[in-house]
Amino acid sequence: MKIFRRWAGLLLACLTLFSAAAPAYAEEGFTFQWDGGRDDDSDHPHCKSIFMMNLDTGTVVYTLNPDERLPMASMTKIMTYIIAYENIPDIENAKITVPQIVEDDLEGTGSSLAGVSVGEELTGLQLLYLLMVPSGNDAALTLMEYVDELYESGRITAPDAADPEDPGALAQEGAQATPVPEGEEEPGRVDYTGDSYFVSLMNKKAEELGCKNTHFTNPHGLHHPDHYSTARDTAMIAEYAMTLPNFSEIVSTDHYLKPATNKNPSEEIHPNTNKLLIGYPDPASGITYFYTYAKGVKTGSHDQAGHCITASATAYGYTYVAVLMGDMEGYENDVHYEMLDARSLFRWALTELEKKTVVSQGDVLSSVKLEYAFQQDELRLAAGDNVSVMLPKSVDQTSILITVNKPESVQAPVRKGEEIGTATISYADEVIGTVPVLAAESVARSDLVASWEQGKSLLTSPWFIAIMAVVGGLIVVYLILVVFYRRKQKQLRRVRKFRDL
Repeated sequence: MKIFRRWAGLLLACLTLFSAAAPAYAEEGFTFQWDGGRDDDSDHPHCKSIFMMNLDTGTVVYTLNPDERLPMASMTKIMTYIIAYENIPDIENAKITVPQIVEDDLEGTGSSLAGVSVGEELTGLQLLYLLMVPSGNDAALTLMEYVDELYESGRITAPDAADPEDPGALAQEGAQATPVPEGEEEPGRVDYTGDSYFVSLMNKKAEELGCKNTHFTNPHGLHHPDHYSTARDTAMIAEYAMTLPNFSEIVSTDHYLKPATNKNPSEEIHPNTNKLLIGYPDPASGITYFYTYAKGVKTGSHDQAGHCITASATAYGYTYVAVLMGDMEGYENDVHYEMLDARSLFRWALTELEKKTVVSQGDVLSSVKLEYAFQQDELRLAAGDNVSVMLPKSVDQTSILITVNKPESVQAPVRKGEEIGTATISYADEVIGTVPVLAAESVARSDLVASWEQGKSLLTSPWFIAIMAVVGGLIVVYLILVVFYRRKQKQLRRVRKFRDL
C-alpha cells in the first residue's frame, strides 16, 4: 500500500511539473495552434508579446503577454506621425529644413536613417514618407525639432491653451495646430521644462488614447530605460493613426521615391523596412516574407528590443492589426521571425475566423416582472443593437452564453425602447460583447391596479405589520386592564354591600 502511494505521489508531482511548464500561449482571444505549418517549421511563437485584433468588430482574437512593458524601437514612429500631423499646420505643403542638431544627435548611433542632409528642404509630407517607409530617425528628429521650434517661437498653441476645459481636445479631433500671428503672444503657454514639447505631446496623446503602459522619451525609438510600450497599447495607437489622412497610404508603400531637393539633385528610392510588403527574397536570409494582404504598418528593432512589428492585413472584407514584440531569436540570427509569426496569424484569422451576428437588434432576450399594469405581469426585454464579433467558423450558436443584467421589477408606465438593463455575451468564459436591453413594448399604468398593488404592498409591508402588532398589543393590554378594572369594581361593590349589612 505504501509503495502504491509513493508511485501515485510521484506521478502527481510529474503531472504538476508538466502542467506548470506547459506554455499558455492564448491568454485572451482564441486558441491558435503553432503547429509548425509555417515557413520556419516552428511549433511556438518567437515573440515575447503579441496582441491581435479585428478592427471591424473590435474583437481581440489572439494575445500573448499583451500588457508586458517592452522597448518598442522604431514602432515609436507611429506616434511620431500622429503628433507631427496634428501639430504642423498644413503639414503636406509645409517647407521644413533639416537642422544641424539632427546630425549631431544621431552621429555614431548606427541607427536607421533616411539620408537627409543638414540644410535640406523637404515638405512635411515627404518627411512623413521618410519617417514611415525607410524608418528614418533623421526624419523623426527633423519633425520633432520643427514642432518644438514652432512652439518655442509662439507660432502654434499648446492643446492646453486651445481649450482649458478639455486639454486634449485639439489632438482628439485630429485637427492641426492653430498658428499664432507673428508678434502676438501665445495665451496660456505651458512650460514643458525637461522633455521636448513634441515628446510631451506624445505622452499626452498616449494617455488620451487609453494607453496605460506606454511612455516616450524620444520620437525615433532609440533605447532608453524609460521608453517603452506594450503590444496592446501599440495596437491602440496604430488603430488611431490609421484614421488620419495619408497614413494608410504611406505605410502600405513598398518603395518611396524621394524627389530631388536643394541638397540632392537626384531622386532616391527607399524600400520599406516592412518586408511583408516586399515581393522578393531578403538578401540577408534569402527568405521571402511577402504577404499578399499586408497593408503596413511599422517595424522596429535594436539590441534591447529585438525584432518588433506592427502589421495590418485586409482581405475578404476584414481588417486585422497585429503587434508582435521581442523577437530576440530572429534578431540574433538575422531572420525576421516576427514577420513570419504575423503572417501565420493573418492566414489563420482570415481563413478560420468569421464575423458572426450573435445578437440582432430587437431579439427578445429576457423578461422582467411588471408592476401597475392591467392584466400583464411581465415585460419583454429586447436587444437594443446588433452585436457582431469575430469567432471561429466552427463555433455553434448554442455555445454562446447571454446573461441579462436587469432589475427585479419595473413599474408601468413603460415606453417602448426604454433602457432597462444590459446583456453580456460570452464565449468560452470570455466576454465578447455587451448590448443594452430595452423594453420591447409600451405599457400604460393602471391607476386601479396601482392603488390595489400599493394597498396590498402597504398591508404586507414589515413596517405596517410591526405597527399593527404594536397596536394589537396595546389593544390586548387595554382589554386586560379593562377586565382587571371591572373585577376590581365588582369586588369593591361586594365589600360595600357587606358593610351595609
